[in-house]
Amino acid sequence: MKKIIVLLLACVVSANAASLELKVMQQKVLPNGNAYGLESGIYFELTDLEPFIMYKLQYSEDFKSWTDLVNLGTYKMAMTSPYWTWNELPPHQCFFRIVVAW
Repeated sequence: MKKIIVLLLACVVSANAASLELKVMQQKVLPNGNAYGLESGIYFELTDLEPFIMYKLQYSEDFKSWTDLVNLGTYKMAMTSPYWTWNELPPHQCFFRIVVAW
């Protein structure tokens, strides 16, 4: 009986995995060609979060070694990440994920 309960609990926990969506922002340009506002960059829309859980946003270039980009403390089910300009991010193509910190 305990094994069945543990299996059902594991299924429920895995079904409620946090997800992220990459949002790319372009810098605004006036009709005369002058740029204004924030530099171009990215941020993430995070959904399906568990409240009061610490998450890590990580990146990797090869799916083998992951580097922490930022730690996120949550108090809601959804949030947006901090904004990063292109020169604040790794120079090569990379992949992002969100994991529970502890």
